[in-house]
Amino acid sequence: MSRKGFDFELEIENVKEDEKFNNEKMIKEIQEIVDTTPFLIKNIGFYEKSGNFAIEGQVVRNTKKEAEAEYTIFKSKLLEVLKRYYKTAKAIDRMKMYFTTIY
Repeated sequence: MSRKGFDFELEIENVKEDEKFNNEKMIKEIQEIVDTTPFLIKNIGFYEKSGNFAIEGQVVRNTKKEAEAEYTIFKSKLLEVLKRYYKTAKAIDRMKMYFTTIY
């Protein structure tokens, strides 16, 4: 049987490491989303060049459609939180590398 998935890099434009980001309530909300996400989150931080918030991870499900749906839900929840603090937050999929696993 095979499973489908992808590695991703998600950049959130206009979300920088500043006074707004150091809001403990927002950080706790982001941490809760990451902790309850049913797929692997590898890295969270800020791009050195742009300074924007970024998340890297991997989604694997039975079908590509299921993996995309899971990722879309995650991205929506994350943006919902960030837009409360950063009105101009915009998600950019920097990379998606699709693969098939066999087990």
